[in-house]
Amino acid sequence: MEQARIIYNEAVPARRSADRIHSRHHHPRLATVIVGLSALLVLLPVILASLSLILFQVNQWNLPGVYIVDQNVGMLDPLETAALVNRTWNLDRQIQLISAEDPNAVFWLTSQELGYWVDPAATALKAQDIARESEPFKDIVHSLKGESHLVLPVVYHDQETARKSLEKLAEVLTIPAENARIIYQNGEWVVTPAVDGRTLDIEATISDLNQNALTHIHTQSATLYFKPIPAAIQDLSPVLAEIEGVLQKELLLEAYDPLSDERFTWSVPIEKKREWIQVDPQSYTVNFSFEQVELENLMKNWQSELGSGRTLGQLPGWDAIAESWENGQTVHAAILHEPIAYTVAAGESLWSISLKLGMPMWYIMEANPGLTAENLKTGMTLTIPSKNILLPLPVVEDKRILIDISEQKMSIYQAGELLRSHVVSTGISDSPTMAGIFQIQTHELNAYASNWDLYMPHFMGIYEAWPGFMNGIHGLPLLSSGRRLWASSLGSPASYGCIILDLEAAEDLYHWADPGVVVEIVN
Repeated sequence: MEQARIIYNEAVPARRSADRIHSRHHHPRLATVIVGLSALLVLLPVILASLSLILFQVNQWNLPGVYIVDQNVGMLDPLETAALVNRTWNLDRQIQLISAEDPNAVFWLTSQELGYWVDPAATALKAQDIARESEPFKDIVHSLKGESHLVLPVVYHDQETARKSLEKLAEVLTIPAENARIIYQNGEWVVTPAVDGRTLDIEATISDLNQNALTHIHTQSATLYFKPIPAAIQDLSPVLAEIEGVLQKELLLEAYDPLSDERFTWSVPIEKKREWIQVDPQSYTVNFSFEQVELENLMKNWQSELGSGRTLGQLPGWDAIAESWENGQTVHAAILHEPIAYTVAAGESLWSISLKLGMPMWYIMEANPGLTAENLKTGMTLTIPSKNILLPLPVVEDKRILIDISEQKMSIYQAGELLRSHVVSTGISDSPTMAGIFQIQTHELNAYASNWDLYMPHFMGIYEAWPGFMNGIHGLPLLSSGRRLWASSLGSPASYGCIILDLEAAEDLYHWADPGVVVEIVN
């Protein structure tokens, strides 16, 4: 205060001196003009700002330098501003969507399709509020100085609209997962690995669109987020191991020729088994599956190994074969001999042909209707039935009886091993024992032969020499008079065609030889 007063006191004489100078030079109004001009210069900005405020208020213009982000809206009224905002940010705005997984995958949607809407009226109002809020003169002065004002648009985001648009886009962008598969190619079963898929992560993308709305609208760019789709079946290598285990199963067909006592065993080749492997697409269980024609062709190939004149007998049904193999069981089949054509040579009789071929006469006559011993002629072609006709019962494959007429000996075999041997007597020359392949067909504890009035203990019939007349094997016969025959003749032909054993051997054989056991008689 002391100083102000000092300044003020010093100033008074100075003014008086100036008055005297002005009076002395006769310019009394000059000081007033100078003072007025100085005041006017001081008040001019205020006057201009006030006039500008009144002008912009009356016309509702935005201040110069007002920008809505990058759009200059200076000197526009609210309607013009709102129209510009609507056209720029709503109607014409497109947003580039870039895949986070694949930068080359680019999609364009309008901002409205993504649920964005910039409120034109509210945004225009924000622009107009510059210079109309708490410090209007300050805002006007800044504008007059060329400074800009930034206004952010009023943005709304409808997430449901965005979700619907993204769901449609997801249909295009989704890559389904590929399960591991097991396939047969180039003769091998192989496993193809699983490949995870992917789909649009709609919720994550919407969250980003919502949180960074202004950035996405301004830059016209947004990111699509993805989430993986794991394959439901990742590893099928255990199934491959199971397939290899199934392939180790032997699929066997065993065929037995009771006439030659040969056994054939065939196994399905592994290449064929690989083709037959079937993997259930749901449960991935492994089994064999084949068409009937495939098995028929395989059987034909196997049958060709038998040579001419022989065929495979009746097989189980195809389903039964498949079931047996699936259970690890061997399929069995008989080998059948086909009928043959025989040309009668000079000097041959029906009886001699019968003995030669090991086929009772009546079978030959039955196969050649009208044939008799009397009308047989040289050069005539006869049909000789299959020798399997003499084996009417299922063959017992692990037992066999061999009778050697020349040695008057019987050998008994079981499982290919000689079990025991016996001395026998066969038929005399006038009623010989027929050589051939026959079978134990009947058991009779004490058979009676009325032709010779004798009893045959432990009788086993092996073939019908004539319908109803069975030749067989039995113990030493007993006449009705009580006399035992041929005990001293064993080892020499003595019978009327049957094969004779001592009583003990006959009883033992009677209990061992099941129906169906093959009896092979050789000369």
